[in-house]
Amino acid sequence: MRIGFIGFGEVAYTLSKKLLQNNVDVYTSTKGRSKKTKQLALDSGVKIINSYEELAKLSDILISSSSPKNALAIAKNYGILSNGVFIDLNNISPETTKKIASFFSGNNTNSSFIDSAIIGKVSSNNSTILVSGKHSDKIAILNNYGLKIKIISQDIGDASTIKMLRSIYTKGITAIIHETFQAAKELNLSDELFETIAMSEGENFYFQTKSRLNSLATSKSRKFEEMDEVLNFLKNIYAEEELEFNSLMSTATKNKFKSLKSSDF
Repeated sequence: MRIGFIGFGEVAYTLSKKLLQNNVDVYTSTKGRSKKTKQLALDSGVKIINSYEELAKLSDILISSSSPKNALAIAKNYGILSNGVFIDLNNISPETTKKIASFFSGNNTNSSFIDSAIIGKVSSNNSTILVSGKHSDKIAILNNYGLKIKIISQDIGDASTIKMLRSIYTKGITAIIHETFQAAKELNLSDELFETIAMSEGENFYFQTKSRLNSLATSKSRKFEEMDEVLNFLKNIYAEEELEFNSLMSTATKNKFKSLKSSDF
């Protein structure tokens, strides 16, 4: 089995390590990528391919983990070149997912598209990849190679819908946590606040909150970009139901991520 990654950040690096440990051949291309990305790919032990076209054509499973803004272009230019299955692991909206699916509906490709979404921190042993679509069984084989795959339905869009709904909650909580503890830090009351909130939220609150804040420090730009997908998702829901668009909390979360600077951590 040959698995290719387009985009090689934390997601691709972590999944690649799991797959390599289970004797899967893993490939990527670092053409046009940053020095940091190139070094990460080298450190992971994956095989480096010269071009994305070549990478796509040799992959039995081609995985896009670049960014939401590049999702459509990657699917259209490279996803359809795969000889097996193409999945996108970015936090994209169901609408974007369905646009990607339309690229695979003609006779110009031998590849199949599967809707997918990572649930949980990718480095966690409990992280799961939700998949939906008619060809989801083709990706379930990865359960035998170090990953956790859960098929939820035969309908494209269901996996990304669950991911979007979850993101509204988790990213909103992350934004509130940062704002709360930034104020506590200025008042030298962080430890006391942790202890007080843990009384109601449980003993794991401290570690979960620290994890959220540490992750936000390195992924604030990506989270801001992902909130655009969330808001597009919500706008479509309101439009379909002929309701007035009202997503104050998600809009505030997006603006919070946009305003963050390195000095805020």
